[in-house]
Amino acid sequence: MLAIDFGARSIKAVQLSRTGDGYRLDNFGMVLTPPGSVLHGEIKDVDAVTQALAKMLRKKGIHERNVNISITGQKVIVREITTPIMNEKELMDGLQWEAPKYVPYDLKESLLDAKKIEELEEKEGNKMMKVLLVAAPKSLVNQQIEVLKNVKIQPRVVDIVSNAQIRAFENYLTPVSPNEEDGNKMDVILSMGASTTEITLIEGDRLKFTRTILKGGNDITRLIEKKLEVPFNEAEILKRRIGLSLPVEPAKKEESEMPPEEKTSREPEEDAIPNEEEITKLVKNGVHDIFNEIRKSLNYYKTQYQKVTYQRIILSGGMAAMSNIGQVLKQQFGITVVMANPLKGITVNQNDVNLENLDKYKRCLSTAIGLAKRER
Repeated sequence: MLAIDFGARSIKAVQLSRTGDGYRLDNFGMVLTPPGSVLHGEIKDVDAVTQALAKMLRKKGIHERNVNISITGQKVIVREITTPIMNEKELMDGLQWEAPKYVPYDLKESLLDAKKIEELEEKEGNKMMKVLLVAAPKSLVNQQIEVLKNVKIQPRVVDIVSNAQIRAFENYLTPVSPNEEDGNKMDVILSMGASTTEITLIEGDRLKFTRTILKGGNDITRLIEKKLEVPFNEAEILKRRIGLSLPVEPAKKEESEMPPEEKTSREPEEDAIPNEEEITKLVKNGVHDIFNEIRKSLNYYKTQYQKVTYQRIILSGGMAAMSNIGQVLKQQFGITVVMANPLKGITVNQNDVNLENLDKYKRCLSTAIGLAKRER
């Protein structure tokens, strides 16, 4: 199955096939997103994105005509709601009455979907069910469909990024505890991209909460660009070379749960970097600005529900490659950080896949891999 992820920094395509005991990666491709053409989950320049995608598909020899895609951003509403028990048709009909409570925009211009999660019985004896409600403006999907139409590809499934992330990291999730006294043990998938940071809270394999923060790696790059008055691309290179410095007391090795090969490290520096101290400060401030938004979301969810324990942070996305970010995240939040590999459990077609490039970019492929795992 082919999946395409339209990111602000890069456009990713992944081809997976089902094997007897899992999945095989048959092909993947990446191309830099034309500047300003994708922002916060929305395609701003259909023609530019079309040209970039078409070039990448040709170069990688990807000819699949059906694709899974995803939507994200603050306009995508995901809520767990409780309703009386009903069948699928009744549920979809009832959404027209229930959705306005949660969706702040015109339902006529929206896409709605719902999935039954579980049945339960209230104290009064009423039989109810929990439902996951998803809503998004049609424009978010139509933008991607227009690009796909231009390259003669048909959308097969439209999913949300959080669901794709859950499938990508299914091998890392903590099983649900049968002991109610343990409370709700949650895993946090943190996907830190170029223009957004996605927070996904999961209990077992069940999505409980998601939020899109409209801040990412590009915001840090712009701080450097503005302060040093250098081009954006040069600021991006400086950011990557400097990385994130550790506080005076680094996290203990045994606490990080990140084996040496999974830890990010600063790229070797051939020449001294001018304004290194200033850049270090800008990167630190930019990262901590994002961390503060993450903290607000985790604290918000914890105040809504009792006995919530965050088990681990599963870190992914392009910013996961920044040196020391996992260690600093662990120190800031006091939660185990796992630099997860979305290719865990997936075999690779070594005849058609460049293993060196795959290892370099694998953390950016989690959404596309999770989308490609969706079979229906």
